[in-house]
Amino acid sequence: MNNTKQKILEQARAGGAQVTALREQVLDIVLQQTGVIKAYHVLSQMQQQSEGVVAPPTAYRALDFWAEQGVLHKVAAVNGYVLCSHAQHDCSEHCRRHGEGEAHHSAFILVCTECGAVDEQTLSQEWTALRAGVAESGFALKEEHVVLTGVCRKCQ
Repeated sequence: MNNTKQKILEQARAGGAQVTALREQVLDIVLQQTGVIKAYHVLSQMQQQSEGVVAPPTAYRALDFWAEQGVLHKVAAVNGYVLCSHAQHDCSEHCRRHGEGEAHHSAFILVCTECGAVDEQTLSQEWTALRAGVAESGFALKEEHVVLTGVCRKCQ
């Protein structure tokens, strides 16, 4: 088992979450992907690995579970999920080194419309200013990430 998967499973279980074999299967599929993660692709992978038929809601529920655990960001703007960059390192060490505070999962997610590459930028000062402006207006944020689409350096 790789370190990233092991860390994610340990954190989920420590938080009281029940990690079923199906959820672990979806985590394996997700960790092998890059860019935007589409539910239909995860479903297709699940069906290839299963002897029986896997219903679409099964994949969606498992993806939503990992989003609730903070492993994925559900991004309506791209109709998919994005692996949280924080799922790939030890936040207690990494985020301390990079000066990221409590809201380290707040992010600007950059999505390339050409190749689907995803880059999660945690811009602490900018995010703090944005949250303050939003709070001042009396608006309550539902999601704590901003998605920006464009063309990555490789595709330009």
